[in-house]
Amino acid sequence: MAKKTRPNLVMKLAFVCVIGFLVISVINLQVELKELRQLKAEREEQVQMLEDDIAELTIRLNTPISDDYIERVARAHGYRMPNEIIFYNDIAE
Repeated sequence: MAKKTRPNLVMKLAFVCVIGFLVISVINLQVELKELRQLKAEREEQVQMLEDDIAELTIRLNTPISDDYIERVARAHGYRMPNEIIFYNDIAE
């Protein structure tokens, strides 16, 4: 007669520990992957914003310097013509 052998208790415990470790590792890797994807999306958004800024600055650099351009830049910085009066309208529409 064949003798039935039962798996050793230590082997069962080791098998459960290995399976538990693998499950925890997979969960940990999934969480880390999610964080890295979110970080990648944030970085891509920053890169896009910086590329837009570079494009805008390139356009400004390529704009020829004329009297209209100088006047526009001066007005943007709060300057005015000598005899000019500036009126402000703080009334909400």
